[in-house]
Amino acid sequence: MHLGSCECKAIQYKYTGEPLTCYACHCTDCQTSSGSAFGLSMIVNNKDIEIVKGEVTTNTIDVNGTKVQKHHCSQCGTPFWFSADEYPGIVALKPGTFEDTSWFKPVAHLWVRSAQSWVILDSSIPQYEKQPEISELIELWSSNENT
Repeated sequence: MHLGSCECKAIQYKYTGEPLTCYACHCTDCQTSSGSAFGLSMIVNNKDIEIVKGEVTTNTIDVNGTKVQKHHCSQCGTPFWFSADEYPGIVALKPGTFEDTSWFKPVAHLWVRSAQSWVILDSSIPQYEKQPEISELIELWSSNENT
């Protein structure tokens, strides 16, 4: 089990599952939504997340023509996960919200063609110019020492 929360601690959750994959995305959408050079995403089964304190706010946004739900804290704005109807049952959890982040590491860098020039990428893991198939990222996770 892994515990997580937002910056203001108004919302706390526990995660009891096994991730499907985890990656660092350097696309401009992730740069914008994270306010940083890249975003971390951990693909998980939605049923493995339980809110134990507070209430998550959901907004629908358009990401390149796809309606995506952003689940976040209404007080401090911390994003917890993103979901979309075309991927039922799974969400892109933001693993930086875990209290302990030492138990995972990304298995790939995505959209490196959009990466900031000053970011030094880990050359020991795959790098993709664009978006690979999710099945490939899941396979990388299952064959990695994260599992």
